[in-house]
Amino acid sequence: MIKRICLAIAVIAMSYNLKAEGFAVNLQGNKQTGMGHVGTALNFDASSMQWNPGALATLSNKYSFSLGASLTLTETEYTGLGGTEKTDNPARPPFYFYGAIKVNDNLAFGLGAYTPFGNKVKWGDKWSGRYLIQDLSLKAIFIQPTVSYKVNNWLSIGAGMMIVKGDVELNRAVPVINPNDGSLVGSGKVGITGDKIEYGYNLGIFIQPNEKLSLGISYRSKVEMSLNHLDASADFSFPSEIPAPFQAAFPDGNVAVTLPLPSSFNLGFAYQINNKWLISADVNFIGWSEYESLAFDFENDPTERLSTPSARNWDNTTTWRFGAGYTANEKLDLYAGLYFDETPTNKMYYSPETPGANKVGVSAGFSYKLTNKLNLDASLLYNEGKKVTAAETNASTQQIYGEQGFAGEYKYRAWLPGIGITYNF
Repeated sequence: MIKRICLAIAVIAMSYNLKAEGFAVNLQGNKQTGMGHVGTALNFDASSMQWNPGALATLSNKYSFSLGASLTLTETEYTGLGGTEKTDNPARPPFYFYGAIKVNDNLAFGLGAYTPFGNKVKWGDKWSGRYLIQDLSLKAIFIQPTVSYKVNNWLSIGAGMMIVKGDVELNRAVPVINPNDGSLVGSGKVGITGDKIEYGYNLGIFIQPNEKLSLGISYRSKVEMSLNHLDASADFSFPSEIPAPFQAAFPDGNVAVTLPLPSSFNLGFAYQINNKWLISADVNFIGWSEYESLAFDFENDPTERLSTPSARNWDNTTTWRFGAGYTANEKLDLYAGLYFDETPTNKMYYSPETPGANKVGVSAGFSYKLTNKLNLDASLLYNEGKKVTAAETNASTQQIYGEQGFAGEYKYRAWLPGIGITYNF
């Protein structure tokens, strides 16, 4: 039976289109982050419900709680039309909280709140790509009630409902064009804000054929964040020197937009070599191909000048993750990890709102037992993207920047420190 399950896992992995970065934020547990974001085949604490709901029923304690947060210190450098320019991104604090209870030896319930998607980018009001983006804040808070059941000594299953609260705030410059001769009259600004609640689900299978080996399979559904005209609004502003007739072409009003939070399929392996060493590996597949275009449908736009969609045409991608844990003594566990993250972005429709790149990440962390029940967890992650030369060539961009669109070279890097606590009893 175990051989058949392992074979099925391999077949699924080979047949699935090759998670990656985009606007995903993989900071939902400091132990897992310290080990390179692995977690599908691990059952550290209540955080298991996010990585693999099936593992929750295998926890050894009746109650388990875990909470924490990280800082995202990111920077993107652009070299192109205006020379070299950099983002001034504010540090955003992705967070997580999990609580779980084992009703009996086989059944467990849990509740989690975490932020697996989000993005904060601030290029500034005057940079050369201001007509595409000045600043963006995207966040999605997931609330997940979870149930997990231990079928027998080696197999556990679990499921969670995801209640997702999404918020978006975007600002960009608006070129005011004289329709008579095509000349640039000046620039205004539009601010788009909105929020919505949507739903999804999280499924998991956790397999422990013996005390040392564990395998995990999990699936997180796509969540379609569809903001209609009642959920979002657009507000335009212009300097006084732009004549009123030109300003009248940009009325305030409601706006609709859809942004997919993609599905993910995850496979994990963990092996306890001895009482000191633990190793684990994950492979994550994410369906970013759902992100075909970004279209803002302005309700007060009779000529459809403002509602022109921008192609994205992202690709499905994969991430490989590797981690190790070392028990230094009865109070201290140490972690280290490495991962390779493929970007879903399309170089022909490359937007500075989500400047993606193939990345390599390294991480380290520790868990220190303050008492028999309370642990302090910490992690530090560094990732750096490969230099990318790309262009935004949508029709609306070409009207502003010419036939070549908005082209240039991008370089990304980030430091992500995190801290948390776990309490088990």
